Amino acid sequence: MIGGPRSLGTLALIATAALWGSNHVVARAARDAAPLPALVFWRWLPALLILTAVAWPGLRRCWPDVRARLGALTIGGVVGVGLFSFLLIGGAYQSPAIEVGFINATTPVWVVLLSRMMGQGEITPRGYLGFALAFIGTILIIGKGDLAQLTRLQFNLGNLWSLLAAISFAWFSIRVRDWSPVIETLPLTVVTAWAGLIVVSLPVYTIWVATGGPWFAWSDADMAVSLGAIAYTGLGPTMLGNVFYLYGVATNGPTRAAGFLYLSPLCTAVFSIVWLGEHLAWYHVVGIAAIFAGLMQLGRVGQDKKAMS
Repeated sequence: MIGGPRSLGTLALIATAALWGSNHVVARAARDAAPLPALVFWRWLPALLILTAVAWPGLRRCWPDVRARLGALTIGGVVGVGLFSFLLIGGAYQSPAIEVGFINATTPVWVVLLSRMMGQGEITPRGYLGFALAFIGTILIIGKGDLAQLTRLQFNLGNLWSLLAAISFAWFSIRVRDWSPVIETLPLTVVTAWAGLIVVSLPVYTIWVATGGPWFAWSDADMAVSLGAIAYTGLGPTMLGNVFYLYGVATNGPTRAAGFLYLSPLCTAVFSIVWLGEHLAWYHVVGIAAIFAGLMQLGRVGQDKKAMS
């Protein structure tokens, strides 16, 4: 029997990991049905309209704080929502979903490194070890087990897009950490998402359509597949994923909630193998093991700091 908000929050966090893990898989499956600009734009617009309606009371309360930081929030939305969405979905269009999911698992590593570069923390020897392990695991996956591919520039471009997506979202996460003490989470999500949609996704989509690109699906594609992919990514990972995650953070706390996100690449791997017929290669296993080992080292850095304070 399920008892209490914390148990429901735990279920919500598991659902979040599954939804966000499936995002890469559905995008990979949809690449022959929906053009990238159309999928990025339409996955956000309906979900954002619904989220705005839900967040409206909180947005009105927070508006003075939002207005005072509107420039910074706009930049955050451009990088953390607009560019990130294109890099994330574009990576899945060009690389196997299983690799995209594993590479995106490095986001916490980039949070630590960028925080240090921005003067917001120190990296201990344990932290450097964690970063090195995660970096080695990422390079192994990008090079598909053959590091000579990196020197010959023969690695899949989609993996590079996925790596840039992880870095951009890490930067965005650091900025969200600065804004969240004064702006409620759901209004913050809505404001930055609108910035990404208006400044990045809408212009790219408009140019795409104006230059002759199909507005929704490729001409020879199954419209039902395109509609299903856009509807699922918009209402599932984009809308419900954010709502479930916010509820999980509220009931379990941010530290415990973040731990559940490590399930996301594992969900991606399972979905990729079952639904897309992708194969788990040795470099995937070794690479994700190295990434998780690095994340564990970085997690212990945080625990060590708490114990010393």
